[in-house]
Amino acid sequence: MSFLNSVMKSVHTRPFFALSSALVMVAGMLFGANIATADSVWVQSYERSSQTQACTAQPGETPWQASWGTNSSWSRSWEQWANSGQGGWVCSRSITWARTSTASSSGGGGGSVTYAVGDVGPGGGLVFYIDSTSGLRYEMAPKNWGVGSAIDPAAEWTTTAPFCYASGSSTANANCQTNNLYPGTSGAQSASTTASEAIGMGSVNTADIKARMVAGGELSSAYAAGLASAYAGVDGLTTGWFLPSKDELNAMCNYSRNPTTPPTGVCTGSQDGTFSTGTYGFASDDYWSSSQSTALSAWYQDLDTGNQTIDVKRLTLRVRPVRAF
Repeated sequence: MSFLNSVMKSVHTRPFFALSSALVMVAGMLFGANIATADSVWVQSYERSSQTQACTAQPGETPWQASWGTNSSWSRSWEQWANSGQGGWVCSRSITWARTSTASSSGGGGGSVTYAVGDVGPGGGLVFYIDSTSGLRYEMAPKNWGVGSAIDPAAEWTTTAPFCYASGSSTANANCQTNNLYPGTSGAQSASTTASEAIGMGSVNTADIKARMVAGGELSSAYAAGLASAYAGVDGLTTGWFLPSKDELNAMCNYSRNPTTPPTGVCTGSQDGTFSTGTYGFASDDYWSSSQSTALSAWYQDLDTGNQTIDVKRLTLRVRPVRAF
């Protein structure tokens, strides 16, 4: 924090006030779970000569300093500390220094966290899978993550925006519900489609889908990947959520069958009774993955039976965001 203070003092020439505080993450979402270290939020303020004086960047600010945190803009407010304690108008903004994005082993100082399957991750989601190859932990959002939804809202896989690729084409001018997400020759399109199924591909798939939908001017709420990526965690500050790939969705299904010792392979059977009625339980319904299957279809999974299959992209199915850290 001494480094941050030195940066603040060097970029502001007016009287300046800075304080730090910790946001305590929502706890107790899962009994016995590890809770991640919270974000550190800093508040910057500087005095203004009048209520009408504009809030502007301060002398010496660089572009990266101007983009700190989740609120990079200055806003006006009246503060008692200003004007030598007599009160006055100031410009303020908050700077959020996010939690460490990678899980680590606990140290003697207690400043880092080890995550295991079944813990609550740094985004407030449930850790359902740990990739032994990459070391990444995967957390799923709670079932009530959707605004105004008690359990997992639904959306189409893609819309009819004419910004996808016909077979063998690299021109993005075709209906996205009946054409390919990927450009290039038919062989290249097939290879990308197959690659999209693996664990570790959900984030990439989501970015690819969003690129086509954003080009078409679609709202994030209009399609499954956009809906998932718009989620901001239980604290409203956590980024990096995405629609799971086919195999990531299957790992979520496996966890729901036996949270103590999740099985591997193709998911079968029913949800564990305690899990299904808890914070992260699934609806007895179909859920989209982010993996395309053909130009016309994408993979989904029935989280009631575990069955994974494909259907047309225009269907409205449920969505559960996940995040890797």
